[in-house]
Amino acid sequence: MKAMANVRHLEIVRAPSGGWNDWRRKNTRVLPDLAGADLCGADLAGANLAKADLSGARLEGAGLRGANLTRARFFGAQLAGADLNRATLVKANLSQADLAGVNLNSADLSQAFLIKANLSGASLVEARLEGANLGQASLFRANLTRAALRKASFFKADLTEADLSETDLDGANLQEAVLERTNLRAANLSNANLCFATLLRTNLEKAVIDNCSVCGISLWDVDLKDARQQDLDIMPPQQPVLAVDNLQTAQLVGMLLHQQKSRNDVFSVSLNTVLVMGRFPPERKPVLEAIKDALRRCDYSPLVLDFLVPGPRDMNETVKTLGRMSRFIIADLTDDRRVAQTLDSVVHYLPSVPIQPIVREGGSQAAESRHYFKYHWVLPVCRFRDTDDLVVRIDRSVIAPVEKKALEVRMK
Repeated sequence: MKAMANVRHLEIVRAPSGGWNDWRRKNTRVLPDLAGADLCGADLAGANLAKADLSGARLEGAGLRGANLTRARFFGAQLAGADLNRATLVKANLSQADLAGVNLNSADLSQAFLIKANLSGASLVEARLEGANLGQASLFRANLTRAALRKASFFKADLTEADLSETDLDGANLQEAVLERTNLRAANLSNANLCFATLLRTNLEKAVIDNCSVCGISLWDVDLKDARQQDLDIMPPQQPVLAVDNLQTAQLVGMLLHQQKSRNDVFSVSLNTVLVMGRFPPERKPVLEAIKDALRRCDYSPLVLDFLVPGPRDMNETVKTLGRMSRFIIADLTDDRRVAQTLDSVVHYLPSVPIQPIVREGGSQAAESRHYFKYHWVLPVCRFRDTDDLVVRIDRSVIAPVEKKALEVRMK
């Protein structure tokens, strides 16, 4: 059954004379009951609503600037677009409240309960949320610039595209939080719990990330320019500390330690991965499939780099990195000078990685003129007439010679 506000309390708070605060001073033992009240657009600036029950109340667009909302209950209340600038909400209960677009600049929400609250687009510039509980709250595109968030809990909270630049998150709980495209520039994350948090394209430039728990953290394309990273614990709770000084290292080492399958996969990469590079438009896909099928038959794992779509930059660094992860390289030089040019640029960086060039007859005639053939780990070009010819010959003319060379270079 929906809660109903005390009619007398509702009349006083709605009265145009503004006698609400006087009434509160004269009735100090009365706890205002405004549960379920319709106060949309109401002017409650500076109102004393401490310990008031506003559960389920409608306060969309209400003016609560400077209001005292200490220990007030807003469970499930609708506050979208309300003005709470400089309001005091210490220990207030705003769980499951709708606070989308609310102005909470400089508001005091210390130890407030905001579990599952909707704060999407809310402005909390320089707000105080020390010890606040924002578990599973939505803070999509919220602005928390320079907010005080020490020991606040953002457990499983969605902070996608939120601005937390220059915030103080010392000791905050960000376990399983979503920090996708979140701005944490110059934020203080010392002693924070980042276990199993998702950081995708997160801005951590100049952030302080010291003494954090980072077990299970997931990173991708994170900006860590000039960030300080020290003593990051990658072990689960209640286990001995194992600390590193870099988030990327923490992610990699943590994966190797805690996921046996991933550990086995990583350790086996250089043992059975083969880099296949070339240009493979639709009409040449059968050639690529023939190469992959042959490699799989021999228990190799193909890693394909297709030059079909021109990239924004050269592929030298990519080929060097992938090459060092591979047992050997098969380079199809047919009709694409970029593949040969890339090999020219990187071959001397890969002395322990045999390279087997292949070319379809009638294709590029410049393949054998490249300078990289002077290196002993580059094999002579294997030419083939068509896909069927390659299928017949690939085991003995491509894989067998390059595998023999792989054993040879590793013996040196």
